[in-house]
Order: sequence, then C-alpha cells, then structure tokens
Amino acid sequence: MLTDSRAAEQARRNLFSIALPTDGRIVIALSGGSDSTALLVLAREVFSARGARDRMLAITVDHGLRSEAADEARRCGELCASLGIAHAVRRWEGEKPAKAVQAAAREARYGLLAEAAGDGIVLTGHTMDDQLETVAMRQARGAGRGLSGIAPATLYEKRTWFVRPLLTCRRADLRAQLSKEGMSWIEDPSNRDTRFERVRIRMAMRENDTLSDAAIRENFNLRRAESEQAAALLRDERRWRFDADSRAAEHVPGDDGAGPGTGLALAVVASWVGQCPNLPARDIIGRMIAFCEGAGKGERLTVSGCLLERRADHVRFRRESRNRRETGYGYDHLLPSPDFAVAQALCERAVGMSYPVPPVSGYPD
Repeated sequence: MLTDSRAAEQARRNLFSIALPTDGRIVIALSGGSDSTALLVLAREVFSARGARDRMLAITVDHGLRSEAADEARRCGELCASLGIAHAVRRWEGEKPAKAVQAAAREARYGLLAEAAGDGIVLTGHTMDDQLETVAMRQARGAGRGLSGIAPATLYEKRTWFVRPLLTCRRADLRAQLSKEGMSWIEDPSNRDTRFERVRIRMAMRENDTLSDAAIRENFNLRRAESEQAAALLRDERRWRFDADSRAAEHVPGDDGAGPGTGLALAVVASWVGQCPNLPARDIIGRMIAFCEGAGKGERLTVSGCLLERRADHVRFRRESRNRRETGYGYDHLLPSPDFAVAQALCERAVGMSYPVPPVSGYPD
C-alpha cells in the first residue's frame, strides 16, 4: 500500500471518482515502469475497497520491438501474482513499419488493450510529467485546442474508455513512495533515447519548465466550454438539419453572426461529412465562418473532403465527388473527454445514436 504521499492521495481520489461500468473488466495497462506500477498498486487498494478487485486485469503489451520485452512482461506477471491480480500479455503481431513506429505502436496498444477490456474500461499511468511534456510538444507546433493536454479520458472506437487517474501526480513523488515501500520498477531505455521528440523535450524542460498544471487545467476548461457551446448550436433544429443516408447537412446561419462555439460546430460537421480524422486548422475554420456569413448564392468552399455550397437561405455540406476519404470520422476513433458534448450532439442529430458517457467528470483533482 502506498501511504503517506500527496500524489497517492490524489490518485486515490481520482480512482474512487471513476464511474465503473456495470459489467466488464477494469484493465490496468502495465508496462512495469514506475507510473504503471504505482497505478497498479493504488488501483488494487481502491477497487478492493469498492468491491471490484475481481474485475481487475493487468495487461502488458509486448510490441516485439525490443529483446528485453519478453523478460519485462514476465516480471510484470510476477508482480501481479504477488498482489493477487490477474495478468495477461498481449503481443503486437505482424510486420512493423519502418517509419513512425511509435505512433503505430501506440495505435496497436490502444487496440490490444481495448480488446482485452471489451465493455469495461482501461486505466493508464500517464502522469503530470507526461502531460507537461505533451503540452510542450504541442506548443512548439502552435497547437491551439491541443494545449489543453492529454485528456483525462478518451473513448476508443465508440466503445472503450481509457482513463488517466494519475494526470495530477508527479512521477518523482510516485517513485519516492514506491522506493519507500521497497518496490522496484523497470526502466525503459527508450526514455533516454534522444532520437525521440518527447525525450528531447523532457531534457529541455529540466532546464526551463515554464508550464504549469493550472494553465493546462484552464485550457481544458476552455476547451470543454467551447464543446458545450458548439453542442448547443448543433441541437438547434432551426439552424441545423442532417441527412445520415447521404452523409450531408444543411446550416442556416443566424442574423447575429458567429457566436461562441460556431467555429467548432462547423468544423466537426465538415469533418463528419468529409470522413476526415482531424478537425480543420484554425485558419480554415475562420474561412468557413466567413463563407457561411458572407458567401453569395452558388459559391463553394472545400474543406476536409467536404464541399460547402451556399444556397438561397442555407449552406449545404456534402462529400466531395472526387478524392473521397475513407479514413473515418475522427471522434468515432478517438474522442477526448473535453470534446464529448459536441461529439455527442452531432452523433445524436446526425445518426440518431449516442456515445458511452465518460466515466470521469472534468479534470482530475
């Protein structure tokens, strides 16, 4: 048991606050590193108290990229056996890509963990350190909405929620507590490999750490508020009409111009119609707003595989006839919890369905 640690207390509160599904497993993503080891120990304590320990299953993903992986998976199994927690190994099979291997490994990991969870949930050990590094990387690219950081929860393939209860915990605090309890962990050598952007960012932040949890939390709240504003607009049947069969939409712009959430509402509809995995960039969204407000009858604009055409009293959204994407709508693949409101509104209006409700509310304490 991890006892007298502020980080441990934060994690406990976050774990107790998770709304568990009625059925299904509680999967713990266990690499054997300090973060996932701390998560495993804390989750065992909390879910034992909640009467859900028997539903816990630790999964170690062997990506087949390092010779040490099999031994690390064995050590994870030994740890779980000592704690009385079920454990299994899932392997990433098949040929590995020559480029962007980390992104491909992450996608494979999502799929393997979600498959193990089924209708349950997956818990991962992302910490505040991971959060700050992620925001720093996105900041370097000028990402706007991405500055809200890693979401507290993400819905994978419209079915499985991935929850991150350690987002407000510092890695050093968790490691100090593990050491105090006499527990060890596995050090991943890739965490020191400067070929990876995250490692370079981590090293730079040791010298100049200007990001704060408070700023990330504020950006999260702003992103969620924008999502709720856009959702309210999409639910207005006077302003939006949808045709699921032809994957099209019609928008009647208001006389009072673009208000809060307008840009996001236009962006998610264009992405849904065009089957685009990502939302348009900020400047493109600005062009969409200007088009809807000022375009003349018959004028057209193409965005994200979606053709916008100005009609007499509305703007028609339909798929491009050529160069059609088949990659799929992004929120159907990965839906961050702060975007849930707008994604849910579009899903209900456009196809008459709903996403599973997030198991956590807001940003963790």
